Amino acid sequence: MRLFVDRVELEDVLTKAKSATEKKSALPVLNNFKLLATEDRLIIYATDLENFLVLNLPARVEVPGETSVNADKLTSIVKSLSSAEIYMELEEDKLIIKGGKSQFKLVCGDPSEFPEFPEVVCKDAIPSGLLSKGISKVEYAISKEDTRYALQGMYVGSKEGRLHFVGSDGHRLALYMPEGVSFEEELLLSRKSLKVLERLLKDTIGSVEVGKDENFAHVKGENWSLSVRLLEGEYPDYMAVIPTDYRLNVLLDRAEFESALKRLSAIASASAFPVKLSFSSEVILMEISEPEFGEGSDEVQIESLSAVEPMDIGFNGKYLLEALGGFDSDRVYLKAIDADSPVILESANLEKDPYLCVIMPMRL
Repeated sequence: MRLFVDRVELEDVLTKAKSATEKKSALPVLNNFKLLATEDRLIIYATDLENFLVLNLPARVEVPGETSVNADKLTSIVKSLSSAEIYMELEEDKLIIKGGKSQFKLVCGDPSEFPEFPEVVCKDAIPSGLLSKGISKVEYAISKEDTRYALQGMYVGSKEGRLHFVGSDGHRLALYMPEGVSFEEELLLSRKSLKVLERLLKDTIGSVEVGKDENFAHVKGENWSLSVRLLEGEYPDYMAVIPTDYRLNVLLDRAEFESALKRLSAIASASAFPVKLSFSSEVILMEISEPEFGEGSDEVQIESLSAVEPMDIGFNGKYLLEALGGFDSDRVYLKAIDADSPVILESANLEKDPYLCVIMPMRL
């Protein structure tokens, strides 16, 4: 194995590939990249047995071959070099890396010990920007607890002609539902897989191919493919928890509402803080009480109100802030039945920003 490769391109590929490796694995091979030099490409394989990532980049290959090297060390070496081009050569059980006046010899592993990668099967396509946006809008709501396995991932599927991206932890739900994309599969992608995928989509133009088999979801870009082990279990019927009838419907300026919450959070003792919202005909009175530090209140003007009677609702302020951060529209509706039922935050312009959040209130 002997080749020349552009240093900047290699650094970019290695940085993306490293997100799919396992740093603390009992299997040393999972700390490694497998490198395959063939014809005019250098192909890099990385896996943590949950994500199987393959990236390739142009290379001047003089002698084809393959090897396995520590992912952290190779990435650090490539980042430290100042030359425009890097030379690599496999010499017995060492990988020689040269750039400018610098030279390193990395101990190599046996590439045959590297896990077998699944075959990539794709039949649909999703615009890369849309997939990236779907992840960014719902990722915050995905469960971080181990008890509800299916909720530890993002659900992707189609309902009534719309593509649905869903994240939920049982206390809140985020739903992004753009139109115009035909998608036949149902996918459940883990939180870590989404982090890997986000890095790949950042520099991807156009659409990516998407598909799945019995065990894996597959996403394929121009110079990369990612196979993700599907989460087990069936995703809950999330549409059933979205209320369709309301006794309170308030139109708010999103930025003003968000700013008031952030001001109140200054007195909070933790990032999650209780806040009471009291709805009247013209304003929302927002109150926080922290026994250790004191109290605070603020007001937000209501642009329009449809309500049977005044209402007080308690919330986890962190949940409200994270939900508001996902909106693109300047104005949002807050819809509620009563102080104990799920509350909806919904874009005031669903055509431009087809996004809503469901948040369970809390007793204060």
